Amino acid sequence: MIFATPLIRHMYLCANTLCLIVGLIMVLLSALFMDSVQNLHLIYCILGLMAGLLTALTSLVGYRAIKPPKAALMWLYCALVTIIFVTQMYIVTHLEATSIITSTVEAVELLWERELVEEGPMADIESRFHCCGLHNSSDYTSINLPLPASCFYAENDAWVHYNEGCLEKVKFAAGRASNALSITGYTLAVAQLLALIFSFILTLIYHRTGDYETL
Repeated sequence: MIFATPLIRHMYLCANTLCLIVGLIMVLLSALFMDSVQNLHLIYCILGLMAGLLTALTSLVGYRAIKPPKAALMWLYCALVTIIFVTQMYIVTHLEATSIITSTVEAVELLWERELVEEGPMADIESRFHCCGLHNSSDYTSINLPLPASCFYAENDAWVHYNEGCLEKVKFAAGRASNALSITGYTLAVAQLLALIFSFILTLIYHRTGDYETL
């Protein structure tokens, strides 16, 4: 078992590095998507941001624990990775990608209902996604409402309005965000599981051989 220690230590470092890289990618994606759809799925981005950040910070503990091996830090690393892994798997399995899309669509439909009462609620989405109305620009004209300023853009020294509706564009953006976060989340979970397995085995080996340094 002692002869396998260098290999397991190497696998542990690889898994820990993978956790660090994917964790930072999760932080970046969550930050990018955080304001992508008027904060309609902000909670998912915050959870992704926290999971990625905590994993990256835990990876730093993993590096410190192994160079040289320290008993308390190795056990702390195992505990932290376990907590983050279990929590993240609960979040990933309960907050499915479809729920992000569904909640986003419902939020946009609610904004449209408010737009029919008073101009303004759809302005930010229309400007950001280059769209007009819920399904298309005729959503306004069909009920004798003027097109808002957010529906227009300048082209060849003239003002032209967008024709495409906002619902499909926002739905596509939400789907892209949810898929990216879900794939990264599962990848991060696999990396965490590998790091947990190798760190636990390595901790047991060091514990059996007494090859630890004091803090």
